[in-house]
Amino acid sequence: MTNRRFPWATWSTERLLQLRVKDLGLTIEGTWLEPRIDALYETLQRRGFRLRPHIWLSEEWFSPQGVPGFAIPFYLAHPRLIRLERSQMLDVEGGTHDEFTRIMRHETGHAIQHGYQLQRRRAWQRLFGKSSKRYPEYYRPNPASKRYVQHLRLWYAQSHPDEDFAETFAVWLRSSRGQWRKRYAGWPAMRKLEYVDELMDEIAHTRPVIATRKRIEPVTTITKTLGQHYAERKAKYGEVLPDKTMHFLYGEGRRDWIAL
Repeated sequence: MTNRRFPWATWSTERLLQLRVKDLGLTIEGTWLEPRIDALYETLQRRGFRLRPHIWLSEEWFSPQGVPGFAIPFYLAHPRLIRLERSQMLDVEGGTHDEFTRIMRHETGHAIQHGYQLQRRRAWQRLFGKSSKRYPEYYRPNPASKRYVQHLRLWYAQSHPDEDFAETFAVWLRSSRGQWRKRYAGWPAMRKLEYVDELMDEIAHTRPVIATRKRIEPVTTITKTLGQHYAERKAKYGEVLPDKTMHFLYGEGRRDWIAL
């Protein structure tokens, strides 16, 4: 990436924050993200999946309902924006190769759920719950619970049935059958892993029910400035919750949490 293509890469933070997100001119192609995405597709191919989730840049990580794909945050597409993210939010979600891959596996679980409409199955509902359950504004997880797998930070599987499935799928995808059986031996979560193992064997080679390539809020359509983007995020994460114990803040259907 040259400064000629991205002249804003050498700008001061004050000047950069005045630039509209859509005017960054970002793409996934040619970035460090591209080989990681290719590796995900290769893993899915080895597992026999016909579905390849389409991936685009947006403001944050999310997989929209009814779309067998997911968005990744635009700031990951350039080192200058990663530094800006860290300076503004004190953290970069997905900023390392390992964390980026972990989150992609999770979002792939959402995409497969959406593509095959798995939440409509009675067995899925018995194990994970109703997908229609409202996302909470905050929740207090039980770190000692063995009813849920552990994949992303903050015991994320405990937040909502959809997240429980996506986390279970991610563990299944990253590990061999022998590995997850050993890791979760004696855990009630084993029932969910065994179900996902059987379910993926059933659907992997089949055509998804929903095959749209629709992209929601792609980076090329976001007219707010970087300053407005960060002002909104800071306001959301600065909300006062009922007490000062451990909670996680949510956005509707997206992973927008923060530990207090």
